Order: sequence, then C-alpha cells, then structure tokens
Amino acid sequence: MILVNNGEFLFFSTNPLHLPKTVAKHFNMVNFACSGIIISLLAIHFFYRYMAVCNNQNWLRQFEMPKFFIWIAIFVIFGLEWYFATLFLGNTSDSVCEVDMDDLIDFYSVDPDVTVFIGIKYHVSTAFETTFCGKSIVLAIILLKIVLISCAIVTYCGYHTWREITIKKRAVSRRTLDMQKQFFRALVVQTLIPVLLLYLPLATMLLAPILMANLHKIDFIIQFAFVFYPILDPIAVLVIVRDYRRTIKNFVEEQVWRRSLRMLKCLLPWLVSERSLRSPIPSVNVHVPNTPVVPRFIY
Repeated sequence: MILVNNGEFLFFSTNPLHLPKTVAKHFNMVNFACSGIIISLLAIHFFYRYMAVCNNQNWLRQFEMPKFFIWIAIFVIFGLEWYFATLFLGNTSDSVCEVDMDDLIDFYSVDPDVTVFIGIKYHVSTAFETTFCGKSIVLAIILLKIVLISCAIVTYCGYHTWREITIKKRAVSRRTLDMQKQFFRALVVQTLIPVLLLYLPLATMLLAPILMANLHKIDFIIQFAFVFYPILDPIAVLVIVRDYRRTIKNFVEEQVWRRSLRMLKCLLPWLVSERSLRSPIPSVNVHVPNTPVVPRFIY
C-alpha cells in the first residue's frame, strides 16, 4: 500500500504473513522492486514485437536459446538495481529527513510495531531554511531513470511498429490486412494501458512529494492501477482480435454451456429437458404448386 502526503512517499505493508520484522522489511522491498522488473519486461516485450514486425532476423535470433537468458538477465538487473537502491537509500532515517508515520497511523489505523515501510522525503522546510534530503533525491533519480528508459523504449517501438504496419498494408492480402488492423488496434490499447496504469502512477507517486502534494484521497486509484494492469493488458488482445474473441465464445458455448447443461440434467433431470441439449432441427422449405413465390431481398 502507498501513502503520499505532506512531501512524503511511503510504500508500506502491515505484515499480513506475520513475518519477523526484518524479513518483512526485505519482503516489502522485493515487492516494491517488482515494479522495476515489470516495466523492464514490458520494454523488452515491445522491442521484440517491433523486431518481429520488421522481420529483423539478426535481432530475432538474439531471443533464441541460449541468448534468451541475456534478456532475462536484463530485467533481473533492473529489478536488483531497484531493490538495492531502495535498501540503501530508501530505508534510512536521520534527525532531519526522518519520515513521519503519524499521518500513516491516522489515515490507515495501522500498528506501527508491525508495519514496515519504505520512505522518500525530498526536503524539509522550516521558518528559516529548507534542507534537502540527498539520499531520497538520489533514490528518486534512480527509480525515475528506470521508468523513463522503459517508457521511451515502449513509445519508440510502439510508434515504429505502427509505421511498419502502415507501410506493409499495400503489399498484403485482404485477410492479412484485416488481421494487421486488428493487431494494430490491440497494439494501441496495449501501449495506452501501461502508460495510464503503470508509468503515470509511478511518476506521480515519485514526483508528488516535490510539490508537497497530498494524494491520500486518491492513493487507492494508484493501487488499483498496479493491481489490475497485469489483468487488463492480455484481455485487450483477447477482446479486440476477432479470431481470439470467436474462439473464446465458441469455447464458452460448446464446452462450458453444454457441459453445464449435462451436469444439470444428471442432477436435476426434471428441471432440464432433453430438448435443451439437442440441436434445433433445420426447417425444410416445401414448395407448394400453384403458390406464388414472393421474392426475398436482403437489405
């Protein structure tokens, strides 16, 4: 869970697994570092899609075994960078830049004895001077660097993938062109989803403390975005691409619905009749002599 209030950013956990506090602290940081792994993996995914559309065999061979492990190492390295930066820079406190938990306790009613958190505080203002918190600023720069690199790769590859699809429209069949249009719409949606549900919330929660913004009333929106992004991203392709949509529809109708009816027939034979399981008998048009045939038009 997160809290952005009065120039502070807190990523905290109430330790629902009842782990020792030291273990829970590292578990919370690993959970926070998964954000870096996700956005790094997303950038690799868009890069591979761009190479596949361009049919660049030299780069596509880099995704084959054993070179495939290089790409795994890339997003693992970004995740480790996120974790260790948080460990050494986001878990420190001093007499000036210490993160205050009073707002966290008041707003979420958490127990401070079991709650573990990661805190970022950029500056402390008093009546006489403003003190900047160097470690938190360095941490924010490192995290924003990872976010911006991933966002730049996704934007660049998404735009050039669109250009390649547009150019290749002239030399393909109608069927292939129709599929490319569907995949292009899915590409647009899959580009907008991480921008709105991943990059924008991450940038907001890291930059809001600079402006002393209070986001505790919309923190749940950022949490909602993080949770539902992995779910909405593949659903976009399954809904937009017609062949995938038809396959899912046929599976639901032929497998789920018919099997449910058979189970109901076995359990409640008096409720489900045999007629509901049979396919309808096709109607036969019998032409009667001396009957005028009325032409039918399709509008």
